[in-house]
Amino acid sequence: MATNSSEIATAKKTLSEDPRNGLRGKLDAALFGLLRKRQTKEGTSLTELLRHGSPEVHQHLQKALTNPDFVITEKQSPEERRLNAYKQLRYLVGELGTTRAVATDLPSLFAVFDGCAVLATDLIPLISGHYNLSAGSLATLTDPDSAAPYLQDLDDGSSIGNMLLTEYGCGSNIGFMETTATWDGDGFVLNTPHPRARKFMPSVGIPVARVCVIAAQLIDEAGTGHGVHLFTARLRDANGDACPGVTITQLGRQPLVIMDNAIISFDHLRVERSAWLSNDLATIDDNGVLTWRDENSRQRAFPSVTSQLTVGRMALSSCLNAAARAALYIALRYAANRVVPMTHVDRPLMLDIPHVRDTLLTDLAGTVARTIYGNAIKTSLASSDLTDRDTVVTVMMAKYFIQLHALDTVTHCRIKMGAQGMFSANRVADYLGVCHGAITGEGDCDVLGSVAGRILTKQLAVTPPPEPGLHDPTDPHDRARLFTARVLTIAQEAQPHLSTPGLPDRLAVIPHALSLVEAHCAKYALDLLDKHSEHAEIAAVRDVFALHYLDQHAAWYLTHGLLDAQGANSTKQQLHQAINSLADNLPALLDAFDLDDTILGAPVLSDDLPAAWDSHYQEVRR
Repeated sequence: MATNSSEIATAKKTLSEDPRNGLRGKLDAALFGLLRKRQTKEGTSLTELLRHGSPEVHQHLQKALTNPDFVITEKQSPEERRLNAYKQLRYLVGELGTTRAVATDLPSLFAVFDGCAVLATDLIPLISGHYNLSAGSLATLTDPDSAAPYLQDLDDGSSIGNMLLTEYGCGSNIGFMETTATWDGDGFVLNTPHPRARKFMPSVGIPVARVCVIAAQLIDEAGTGHGVHLFTARLRDANGDACPGVTITQLGRQPLVIMDNAIISFDHLRVERSAWLSNDLATIDDNGVLTWRDENSRQRAFPSVTSQLTVGRMALSSCLNAAARAALYIALRYAANRVVPMTHVDRPLMLDIPHVRDTLLTDLAGTVARTIYGNAIKTSLASSDLTDRDTVVTVMMAKYFIQLHALDTVTHCRIKMGAQGMFSANRVADYLGVCHGAITGEGDCDVLGSVAGRILTKQLAVTPPPEPGLHDPTDPHDRARLFTARVLTIAQEAQPHLSTPGLPDRLAVIPHALSLVEAHCAKYALDLLDKHSEHAEIAAVRDVFALHYLDQHAAWYLTHGLLDAQGANSTKQQLHQAINSLADNLPALLDAFDLDDTILGAPVLSDDLPAAWDSHYQEVRR
C-alpha cells in the first residue's frame, strides 16, 4: 500500500504545531525519513526492511565471525575462553579496518554488534568497550593530535580499549562518582579517595595492553570541582602489567557471560593535559584555571561525557534484538518440526500447542516491531547531536522498550525448547547470557526508563487525554486511537507527582514514567508497522502486536472506560485469529531474518535430530 504524500504533509503540519515537539519530533523525523525512503525506493524486500546497514558489511562480518580458528570448544576453561575472545577481537579489527572508522560509522558499528550477538557472543563485552566507549570517545571528544597516540594503538588492536565509569558507591548514577582528576602543574592526577570510589567493574582483568577512557571529577588548582569529565590513560603496558598508580583486581567467575571484570583503583595516576577529553567545551591554563567556552558549555559537559553511552545503549539494544530474532528463528524452526506424542494417536507439532504457539508468535511480533522501531532510531542517530537531550532521552526510552522484551523473548525460546535449549550448541542459552550482560551495560533499563518517562511526562503536560468512550478493537483506526489514549492518559495521571520535588512524589511517579515510556514507544512501533503493511508479513505482525498489547492492558482500558467487556472479549478472539494469520506468514518472515542454518550449526535446526547431535560430537572430538 503506497503512502499518500498529502497524508504525510498533513501529519507533518500537525506535528509542527504540536507543543509537545522535543522527543516526539525526534521519532517523527525518523519515521518520516523512513517513509520518504520507502516512497523513493520501490520494491524494498522484507529482508531489507529488517536489516540495518549494507548487506556487504553484514556478509563480511559473517565470514569474519565464523573463522574456525576461534571456535569455542567444550574443553576450554573460562580463562581460555576470555583469551580466545581477545584473540578473536584482534582478528576482527584486522578484518574490518581501523577501529576508529568502525566506531564513527554508526551503521557499521551497529552491524558489528548484531553480528557478534548472533555468531560470537563472547565478543559483546569487548566490542562495546573497544569500539564504542573508548575509540568512539577519543575520535569524537578531543582533537586529532591529542587522540592520535591512543587511537593508533586501538586502531590495530595492539591495545584494547574500555571506559571506566561505574563505582561501588554510585553504580550507574555516574554524576555522583567520586574518582578525582586534580590539576597538578602540567597535567592531572587521578586518585581513588576511598574504597567505595573504586571503579567496579570494567572488563580489564585480562593482562593485555590497555587504553582506557576514565570518568572522574575534575578539580582545578584552587580545589574547585567542575563536574565529571573524561580522561585517557594507559592502564596496562605492552606486557599487560598494570601501570604505575593503577591497581587491578580481577573478579570471579560469571556463569552467564564470559567477561574479565575487575575492580580498579588509582593512586596518583598521572595523565597529560592532552589526555583530557574536553570536547572543546573548556580550557585549563598553566595556572590551573578552568574557563568554559561559553555560557552553554557547562550544561553540555555532562552530556558530552555520556555521548558514547547513547550510542552504546542503541548498539546493545540492536544486538539484543538480533539475538532475539536468532533465538526465535531457532526455536520456531524446531517447534515446526518437533512432533509431540500426546496420545497413542495424537502427535501434533510442537508449534501447534497453544502455549508454545501463542508465546513464541506474540514474541515474534514484538521483536519484529522493535526491530523496525530500532532501525528508525539508528538511522536518526547518524545525523543527531549526541549531546542533545532529546536524542539522549529517545535512546534511553528505546533501551527500556527493546532490551527487556528481548530478554523475555530469549527466555521463552529457551524454555519452550526444553532440554534442547540448555546447550550452547543450540545457541539460545548463550543468547540469554548476552541479554543479561547487555541489560546492565550503559545503565539499568528501569532507571533510564524512569528518567526518560519523567521528562516525557513534562512534555506531554499540555495535551489532555481524550474523553472516555468505547472503542472497537476490530477497527485498526480505533486500535491506534487506543494506543494514543493510553499515552496521553498516563501522562496526565502522572502530573500531580511532578508538582513537588519531594522524595515521595519522585518515587511515586516512577511507575507512571515507566508505563508512559512503554506506551509511547509502542505507539510509534505500531505507526511504523502500519506504514510498512504493504508486506503481508508485516501486516500480520502489526495485528498481533496491536491486539496483544490491548489484551495485555485490557484491565487498564476497562477501568478507563475505553473498552467494555465485549470489547475485551473481542480483542482476545481477534488476537487468536491474528496469531493464526502470522503462523501462515511464518516461513517468509523467518527467511527474511537472513540467517543460515549451516553457519548457526544448531542441531535442532536439522530434520534428523539424532544424526545432527552425532555429527556435532564427532566434530567436537576432532
